[in-house]
Amino acid sequence: MRISKITKHKKYNYRYHIFTDESGGDTYQLTIHEDILIRFSLRKGMEITENELNTIKREEAIYRFYTMAINYLSYRMRSKGEMIRYLKEKEATDDEVKIIIDKLIEEKLLDDLQFSFAFVRSKLNTTSSGPLKIKNDLLQKGVSPSIIDEALSAFPLEEEIKKAAKMIEKKMASNRRKSFKEQKMLLKQSLMQKGFSQEAIDLAFNEVDIEVEEESEYESLRYQGEKAWTKYSRKHEGYSLKQKVKASLYQKGFTMDLINRFIDEKEAEVESIE
Repeated sequence: MRISKITKHKKYNYRYHIFTDESGGDTYQLTIHEDILIRFSLRKGMEITENELNTIKREEAIYRFYTMAINYLSYRMRSKGEMIRYLKEKEATDDEVKIIIDKLIEEKLLDDLQFSFAFVRSKLNTTSSGPLKIKNDLLQKGVSPSIIDEALSAFPLEEEIKKAAKMIEKKMASNRRKSFKEQKMLLKQSLMQKGFSQEAIDLAFNEVDIEVEEESEYESLRYQGEKAWTKYSRKHEGYSLKQKVKASLYQKGFTMDLINRFIDEKEAEVESIE
């Protein structure tokens, strides 16, 4: 077949439409980038075979997907797994994906170890995530466990303890309406959900100097006690009411000494009203 016409794309610079003369007229074949046009020395009147045309189409597809990949990398570093998913979403074939991935790795534009180290450092410095959460995030991005374990050396146990301890100090100081015991339990759960190890959490709590002030604890108990008293007094009274309130406060982590103090004060308050 013979190339009968080459026209410039009206919207995109550096792209050209290729036509061949089949059945006595111009037949559109494909649109290619100027680099592909030059690489194959394509020109009007040139004879090309079906195999040559298929090769050009293949090279154009690879060029187009490679350009997409470079643009995708321009926003931030990517893992190999992220890039593979991206190219497949753009409908690249398996062969095209392999060629482009190999090329990006060869050009050192894709490097899972370098990516993982950068990811770990970023999460360490800018988020509240622990190493287990970071590991899961990297697994979701298709990074192999061996590479992740190597990259997590940038987040050693000492740093994990230090970070957990700061979070403990901040949270324990901000929540005064729960018992010390409940605050501690909830904070441990929160740290585990954020990806901190049990070892780091326990060591962090040992490092943080937290004193349980009785009056502060009692103020928290009074807040919870008043809520419980209001709730249960709708259906209970006397001994039954006191037992319900006691059970509720005990489950919230308050000591029986403080609970009994509250009950005694509440009874005295009720008697004075009556």
